[in-house]
Amino acid sequence: MKIPEAEFQQSVNYKKVIQRFLDFKKLYIISLVLFIIAALVYNRIADVKYENSTTVLVSETDRSALGNGQDLLQGMSLFSGKNNIDNEIEILSSFSLSKEAIQQLDIKATIYSYEKTFFSDILGNTPFVKKTIEYQSSPVKIVVDPTHSQAVYLPFELQFINDNSFKIVAGDNGFYLYNYIDNVILANVSPQIFNNIYHFGDEIRTKYFSFKVLKSDYFNKGFTQTHKLFFYLNNTNVQTYEFLGGLSVEPITQNATILRITERGDNFYLITDFLNQLTDVYLDRNLKKKNNAASSTVSFIDAQISDFQDSLSHAESTLKNFRSSHQVMDLTYQGQQIYTKLDQLQTQRATFTDQLRYFTYLKNYLDKNKDVSDLIAPSSSSVVDPILTNLVSQLITLNNERAGMTKNNTEQTNIMLKDVNLKIENIKKTILENVKYTINNLSSSVKEIDYRISKISGQISSMPKTELQLKGIERKFDLNNQIYTFLLQKRAEAQITKASSMPDYEVVEPAKDIGGNPVAPKKMLDLIVAIILALLLPTGYIMIVDFFNNKIRDIEEIESMADNPILGKVFRNFRRTTLVVAKKPNSSVSESFRSIRTNFQFFSSGGKKQVILLTSSASGDGKTFCAINFASALALNGQRTVLLEFDLRRPKIHQEFGSSNMIGISSYLIDKAVIDDIIVQTEIPNLDLISAGPAAPNPAELIASDKTSEFLETLKEMYDYIIIDSAPVGIVSETYLLMKYSDVNIFIVRLDSTVREAFRNALKGMHNNGFHNFSILINDLNIRKESFKYGYDTKYYHDDSRGFLGRLFRRSKTA
Repeated sequence: MKIPEAEFQQSVNYKKVIQRFLDFKKLYIISLVLFIIAALVYNRIADVKYENSTTVLVSETDRSALGNGQDLLQGMSLFSGKNNIDNEIEILSSFSLSKEAIQQLDIKATIYSYEKTFFSDILGNTPFVKKTIEYQSSPVKIVVDPTHSQAVYLPFELQFINDNSFKIVAGDNGFYLYNYIDNVILANVSPQIFNNIYHFGDEIRTKYFSFKVLKSDYFNKGFTQTHKLFFYLNNTNVQTYEFLGGLSVEPITQNATILRITERGDNFYLITDFLNQLTDVYLDRNLKKKNNAASSTVSFIDAQISDFQDSLSHAESTLKNFRSSHQVMDLTYQGQQIYTKLDQLQTQRATFTDQLRYFTYLKNYLDKNKDVSDLIAPSSSSVVDPILTNLVSQLITLNNERAGMTKNNTEQTNIMLKDVNLKIENIKKTILENVKYTINNLSSSVKEIDYRISKISGQISSMPKTELQLKGIERKFDLNNQIYTFLLQKRAEAQITKASSMPDYEVVEPAKDIGGNPVAPKKMLDLIVAIILALLLPTGYIMIVDFFNNKIRDIEEIESMADNPILGKVFRNFRRTTLVVAKKPNSSVSESFRSIRTNFQFFSSGGKKQVILLTSSASGDGKTFCAINFASALALNGQRTVLLEFDLRRPKIHQEFGSSNMIGISSYLIDKAVIDDIIVQTEIPNLDLISAGPAAPNPAELIASDKTSEFLETLKEMYDYIIIDSAPVGIVSETYLLMKYSDVNIFIVRLDSTVREAFRNALKGMHNNGFHNFSILINDLNIRKESFKYGYDTKYYHDDSRGFLGRLFRRSKTA
């Protein structure tokens, strides 16, 4: 009876999956061993990495001394307003900033060492020898001459002779010459041999390098005796890229203006110094930019003061001389009123003239300069225009963003740079339009004031000549004095701003040289990952194999597809002989056929004189093997048995018994032999063999003839059991012709060999032809693998074939 699908799944689900994986336990063991070894080797040879970090506050408020937007330069984004966090991240990650920090650290030489051992002497230049970067604890210091071309990345070995001298050995590798001042590569040089003895402090100079080796405070002769010490000179650009590779800058939280700067490298103290130097350079750059802006403002105002200082001195001297020579100290009230009004107009005209001068400067500056970093703010003059101030502030902000982006030449920054350039051009156009309009208005205003001054001048002409002259001199003096005083005030404000400038940023937490535990390799994590991969890869392999597998894999599959009874199970044969039952009676295979013989007695209809037919869905399922050994089991039980080789197309049984196939079944069916001529006695008691005979061109027609019925009836009188080894039922049709003579049909299914679809089609064909009286015999069951699933106790089978060593021993013994 066929097992219901739901019940079948519930009964085998978990156990079946576990058993499937246990079938590949050797693969899992090999995978675990290989991956664990790989993880241990990686942890041994991987470079040790350290990590440290510092935090920087990007201020959102004005940090100048005046504050609150009241200082002279409030229109410039360098001193107030919210800083763009993304821009600051780009600046901190820029090549130029890191390069400046490295140059200030002056680490032109990298010193490293490894312990002297037997293996390190052999594998010295391979990754299997772990090398340690010596920085603070280096026993020597390398002082490089930057004016001389240097052989960079050429390994120099220091061999210490005594406390005062050492030997330098180098030359196994080629190198290239590098100029530190010009920051350029000069030439590639083929390998050169260097092997000389020097004293500490000597200038070691050749045409390829120039440096000194000095003893440090950590010089220890014991260290030099137990370790090998090397050093090489660095290319500043390459070294900068190495530090940038381990640098990351990100906000501590999504909305925070505090940035965490993290560096990963080979030496904890080196990356700590680099981080602190990087933040120092970052703050110095910001402060220098603010001071440059303030200095530009002071220079602009000084230029204006110099223009008015001579005029004021001349007006003051003229007024003094005129009063002294004419003894005039005051004017009449009427004249006073006229001159007061004229002074107001003159002051207003001077203000407009000053503004006109600034707008003209701004127009010329924007026309001639692409970079606006030195642009003077409107507040440096008497201009009070909120719109213009805002536009200039935006322009300077965008210019600073562009300056930061151009330091990092990446695809993303190039895209952002195009957008910033477009914004700058648009704001420039807006400012120029505003300036041109304002210049026109100011020019009109100056002309109007000039007209009004000319009218008042006509009134003044009617005043007494002396008073007229005095008032003119005083008016000119007062005008110059007011302008000069205004410029002095602005200059003082700019100087105060410059003196009180502070960086917009602040180091919240500097990098500390404490701790220093390695962050890589993570040995325990690497082992865990190796174990996980060692389990996942075989599992994936098994799943892929099962997905593409079209063979019947276990008994449950057979039971799910067919409701025919299972006669028995034949264990896998590790022997070289096919006659296992006769020659190896104590083996597990022999025992399985004896069990099948017992089961057959319950399955059969009773009595003797039975015809038993064995078939399968395709060749290679072990049909012939099962027929021989099943017949042997019946014969050894005292039953007279004959084995018929009815596979007339591809007979093989006679070969196993060493018999001739010159005469056989085909000879009898065509009346060329009698039955006694074709019967061959085997070495197995009670077992006879009738081979197929010469190949016939029409085996189906021969089997369908009446001679077949006569042949089998004659054999029934002579034997208790007639075992028919037929052709595969899924391939040829003559097997169906033999089934009508058989009492019991046995269908052979070989695990991991019989194709699932072929088995299903063979079953369908047998049912369609009306043959239902057949049982299934499962072949090639691995007793070692199936013992977990079905509870076989392998201790009761005397098999020297268990495992690889047993089979190897057996084969060598047989040979």
